[in-house]
Amino acid sequence: MANHLNDCDVRQDHILSIRESDTYEHGNHGDALIHCVKLLRGIPFLLNKFQYTASHSYLVPKQCQLARYKSDGSSIYVRHLDRCNLSMNEMGVVEFLRASDYRGRVVTAILYLNKSDWDSGGELRVFNHREEGGGRDEKGIDILPTGGKLILFDSSKVEHQVLASHGNDPRYALTCWVNGTLK
Repeated sequence: MANHLNDCDVRQDHILSIRESDTYEHGNHGDALIHCVKLLRGIPFLLNKFQYTASHSYLVPKQCQLARYKSDGSSIYVRHLDRCNLSMNEMGVVEFLRASDYRGRVVTAILYLNKSDWDSGGELRVFNHREEGGGRDEKGIDILPTGGKLILFDSSKVEHQVLASHGNDPRYALTCWVNGTLK
C-alpha cells in the first residue's frame, strides 16, 4: 500500500488501486478481494435496475481504491465531498484540470472489509445534505464499518469523514466512485 498525495492533515490512511486483472510480484490480490471489486463495479447496473433518478449515463472506473487506516487512534479523513462542484473560475485553470477525476463522480460505493463483529471505531460520519440557505449539519450520523456492509451515497451532496480507529486490527474500506451525469 502506498501513501496518497493528500496532505497528512487531510487523511492518514494508506491506499492501493486495484483492478480485476492486477497481479503483483507475489501473485494476485486473492479471489475474495477481486470478487469484491467486481461487485462494486456492478453498482451502475443496480442503479439503473432500481431506477435511481439523481444521475444517469454511468461510467465505471476499471479500478477501486483499497484504504487501510491504522488502529492507533490517529488515522482519520477530514470532512469532504467526493465530487468537486467548483467551477474553473472558482478554482483556476490548473486546479480545475487537476480535479478532473473528481468532477464526474456521482455515486460513491464503499464496501467494508473488516470483521463482521467490528467494534474498534473508525466510523464513517455522514452529514445530512441541506439545500442552499438551509444551514450546515454539524452533528452527522455515524456508521460502524462492519465487514460486508455496503454504503452508497450521492458523491456531489453527502459530506462525510472517517473517524479514528482503535484496537488491534486496521480498518479496511474498498471504494468505487461511479462517474456519470447529474440530473
